[in-house]
Amino acid sequence: MQLFNYISSLNSKSIMLKIIALFTFISLCFFSIAQKQNGEFLKSYSKKELSKFDKETIEILEYGITNAVYITTIPSGKELNLPEINLTSNSLKFTDLGLKILNQNQYFKVQGAENMLVIKSLYVLKNELENKYN
Repeated sequence: MQLFNYISSLNSKSIMLKIIALFTFISLCFFSIAQKQNGEFLKSYSKKELSKFDKETIEILEYGITNAVYITTIPSGKELNLPEINLTSNSLKFTDLGLKILNQNQYFKVQGAENMLVIKSLYVLKNELENKYN
């Protein structure tokens, strides 16, 4: 009987150690992902700015890393006075361009092309994100 109790206590300790190890591994994975995202955001925002954002805004910005920027043709016959942007990178992340997501859409003429780069606003990104999960 004592041997059985000893063996079962070993199994519960072993299971507990496995659970702790798994929890530690998962925590490290989330920490690593969070650090990578913060590193991405630091291309456009300061640590002080990031600390002021609420959780919802951070989620919108995370979504925006891959969904906030697109290129479209400038409508013909329209003369737009847009600031120019030089796209030296193949990446279309707002953070790689050193830009911030604002409360209104941003438009730039792509240097050397008849295209414009659009950066979606917080409002547009929030609506896209909500519709994605509804």
